[in-house]
Amino acid sequence: MKPILRKIDVNQNHSFLVEEETRPYFDERWFYHPEIELAHIRRGNGMRFIGDSVGRFSDGELILLGANLPHMWRCDDAYHQGDPEVNIQVMVVQFREDFWGPAFLNLPEMMDIRDLLEKVKRGIRIDGATKAKVLERMDAMLHAKGAERLEHLISILNAIATSDEYEVLSSVGFTKSYDHKNSDRINQIYNYTLNNFQNPISLKDVAAAVNINPHSFCRYFKASTFKTYWDFLLEVRVGYACKLLIENRMNVSQICYACGFNTLSNFNRQFKSITGKTPVQYMNEYNPGKKRAGR
Repeated sequence: MKPILRKIDVNQNHSFLVEEETRPYFDERWFYHPEIELAHIRRGNGMRFIGDSVGRFSDGELILLGANLPHMWRCDDAYHQGDPEVNIQVMVVQFREDFWGPAFLNLPEMMDIRDLLEKVKRGIRIDGATKAKVLERMDAMLHAKGAERLEHLISILNAIATSDEYEVLSSVGFTKSYDHKNSDRINQIYNYTLNNFQNPISLKDVAAAVNINPHSFCRYFKASTFKTYWDFLLEVRVGYACKLLIENRMNVSQICYACGFNTLSNFNRQFKSITGKTPVQYMNEYNPGKKRAGR
């Protein structure tokens, strides 16, 4: 399946979209749209895929996505069990880069925001005091009318543009060369991996799942995502391990095998290569009052 072009409906009384919604889970497919999107996950947990970036999202995450950047939010399994108490809450602001006209962005006072809109083509994750300031403005925007909505949007973009409290997510190579028309199999590969990463996976298995020979599969995946399939699989497994470590319901050895790793030593080494911490350090950081031994 190709990434799906999503059309954003804007009320005729507004030039850009602001909405808040609660739903059981996200529509878990690759999407892209010509609008820039600011998304606040008020409540929700799972894996996020933004360009060639893979990571976990959790309550409170704030992401700014550039126009036509493919992305997908995949909720954890608990959101698919039909429990009405388990749902996601999200607020989004979506606008086209040129909705206020090209002359406005070219004003000297808009230089920082112009630079920001170039950076967000790769997607950014916002943190710290900047995040708090942006969330306050987003909440106010929900109830604002007329020019006040524009004032809040400019204030939000300026706060991000003049801050360094953000992380750029996708690679330069991906955003400059990604072809939406040449990605038929990526969604299938992602879905196969997310459904099977806890078990042993061979190149033969995943290649067969998308009807391509293993050698061609390796070249296709690397050309499409700028990483090897093994790098991608490792990111998915470590992301799931982070979730289990934060939950603190299993010990590190149990988590190792639950995430598809075959030895504890390999799990420790690979986890640290991605996060910069050992699994025990990561668990203790999120559960300071409930420290456990590694095994």
